[in-house]
Formats: sequence, C-alpha cells, structure tokens
Amino acid sequence: MRQLSPAFTSFVLLAALPAQDNVRIVKVPDHLRLPATAGANLLLEVEASSTPDAIWLASDAAAQDRLPLQDVGQRRFQANLADARLFDLLPAGRDQGSLYVFARFQNRTAQSPAIAWARATKDDGKVRCLVRTHGKPTRTVEPGDRVWLDPATIERIDLQGAAARQAAAMVRLADVEVPLVHRAEDQLWVLDVDARMRERLMAAELFEVELRLGPASTLFEFQCVPPRLNLADPVTKFVVPQRKKRFVPGSRNWLEVRIDDITACHVLLELVAADGSIVVPEQLVHERDYFEFQLAGARYVLSVQKLVNLLIGDDYAELQVQAAATFHPDRIGQLLRVIEASTNTFVREGKDYEGQAAAQFLLAKLAVPRDKVIDVEEFIERFASQSSRTGEPYHVRDEDGGVVTMRDWLRAALQRIEAAEARPKGK
Repeated sequence: MRQLSPAFTSFVLLAALPAQDNVRIVKVPDHLRLPATAGANLLLEVEASSTPDAIWLASDAAAQDRLPLQDVGQRRFQANLADARLFDLLPAGRDQGSLYVFARFQNRTAQSPAIAWARATKDDGKVRCLVRTHGKPTRTVEPGDRVWLDPATIERIDLQGAAARQAAAMVRLADVEVPLVHRAEDQLWVLDVDARMRERLMAAELFEVELRLGPASTLFEFQCVPPRLNLADPVTKFVVPQRKKRFVPGSRNWLEVRIDDITACHVLLELVAADGSIVVPEQLVHERDYFEFQLAGARYVLSVQKLVNLLIGDDYAELQVQAAATFHPDRIGQLLRVIEASTNTFVREGKDYEGQAAAQFLLAKLAVPRDKVIDVEEFIERFASQSSRTGEPYHVRDEDGGVVTMRDWLRAALQRIEAAEARPKGK
C-alpha cells in the first residue's frame, strides 16, 4: 500500500472540514501612518465570505473603541482610515502596532490579517491627555483645552508623549497633588480612578493634570460635572432676562436656562448642559408651570414663578429650583395645563374658544393682581368660572355636545389630579 505524503494528508483533512466564515483584505494603504491628515482618503476595503451581523475595525475583538465599516454591496465593506475617530483606536503611548477587521457571524467572530500602522505624530513633541470613560469612546485632550468630565464615569487618565526619565506627572485638586504612575514600557503616565479618587473628583469643581519636565510644564484643565445641585436655600429663586441665559444656581455653571421673548404670559424655555447636550428640550411655558430634570442620581424641579412684562426695561422670568422630593405642584398651574391640553370647547360670553386660548385668557386675568396670593379655591370661584364684567358663568362643551359649567368641570379636574397624586407610585 502506497504511503501518502504528510502534505497530501493535510490537504485531505482540510478539504474535509466545513468552510468557515472569514474576512479578506482587498485594499489597504501602504506604509500606513496614523492619525492621518484631515480630509485625506485612505481607503480600506475588505470582503466577507458571507454577510456578517456586524463588522468593525479595532485593535482587538474585545476593544470598546471601534470603527464600523460601511456596506458597499457584494459583501464588501469600506472605511476611510483618515476618519478622526480612528485616533481613539490607537493604543496610548505606542508608536506602531496593528489593527484588525473583525466580522461577527452569528456565534463566531472572524479576524482579518493584521493592518500595520506607525504613528504619524511620533516626533511632533506634543503631549496628549487621553481620558477613558465608561461606555464612551476614549477622549483626546490637547493642552489649553478646558473640558467637562463626569467623575462618575471616568475610568482612567493617560498622558502620552512624556517618556523622559526626569519627567513627573500629577493630578492637582485644590491643594492636593496625586502622582500619576509611570509605565515606561508603554511610554505612558497613568491615573487609574479608584473609588477614593472618584470621591475626590466628585467633590471638586475642577482639576488639573500637569506634566513637569525640568522648569517647563504642560497643563490640562478639566471641569467636573456636579453630582448634585449645591443650593444655598432649599428653594432657590433666580431671574433670567428675556432673550438671555443664566446658570442654574448651585450647578457650577454646568446647567444653563435659556429663554426667548416673554409674550402673552408665555415664554420659550430650555435647559442646556455646558457640553451642549439638551437636558430639557425647548418648550412653551407659562406662570406656575414646572418641569423635572435629573442631575446624576438626583431629581430637581424648575418652576416658573413670574413672567414680568415691563413698559421700560427688560422683561424677565423669575424661576425657582428645588429638590423634586420637596416640590408640591401649584394646583392652579396644574389646572391650566389641563385646560391647555383639553379637546373640549370653552364657552365665554357666547363665544367658543379652544383650550390653549382659554388658558391664555385665564393667565391674563391672574396677572392683574400681582401682589395678591391666590389659592386654587379663589381661582375656581372668582377667576375661572364666570365673567368679571357681567357675572355670566363660563361653560365647557364636550365632543358629544354635553355642556357643564366651568366651575363643575374644574372641580372634577381637580379631583382627578388629587386622586392621581394620592395613588401609590407604579399603580
């Protein structure tokens, strides 16, 4: 019997195995230097053996920082290696390395051959700060930037480009300095944010990361998102002129209220964070209106106390902020919300009005006695139930044509509000 050669035996065994999904590099730039110049076109194209569930570029399969590839048809996928997001994929402190394309096929992940790269900024002499946060891409900070960070999500801070032995790096919070650990093999200075350090950062308004090299230093500045509002009073009032913006008291300039023109007892208002994120989208509010917002794990209420129109000078809004647990909704404000949202018809002195117009009319009536405190009983009996000029009662007509007095309609609405608040949460 003829003995098969080892090479032939291997070929037979491989041929007997079922074909596996894979990913093949079709095109990649030669001598890849990263990060690339903005606007450059460094095309990476790969071909998958079958359509993958997901396909991305990363330094390893488990890396959080990854760049998705775009499907261009025929099981081919592309990415521009000049994409600014690619910088987050480069391991900090390394001047060269490999990237891979990973494709997930059901329960299996295939990996492409290595894509070698060299750092284009190796000799630029710059020091960079890399901030790694939970669930978000790595953030690169340049000297001179002032960046907002949420201490609750920071995992690690790295300084790259500071390999000299005589260098020293530290985090400075007020009068406290915490040294960074030097990892010579990675040419890196590292601060791992443990529970104690996180507590310090959450108590700080700002902190600095400084690299010292002889008499020179490189400084990175950060402002801390507050974990809660530091209110001088449990209920704190502040004023925002129309078409202006003001910081929410106790927010360390993190939260900002912006308002537009005050017109017809209403104003457009929004709540924005310092990084540009929208906390409360722009909405039309009126006096006695309110809305909740969250800061870290705490909830607060911002309420509209007054909208003031002046003959001379700037109109302004008087606002109030407090913890949600201490807030008791203004019953008149709640009833005005119900009227605005109602699809019923409101009849006043023989004329029909929609809910929004009816609420605006009542707001105008309430604005006249500025110095008098009006409770919900007086609102229903004196302001909202009958004409102050003729004494004629107001009415409400439902969609089926049924008519009730405004007094009865408001009392029924008030009962529903009180019953809803008395109901246990979640029921």
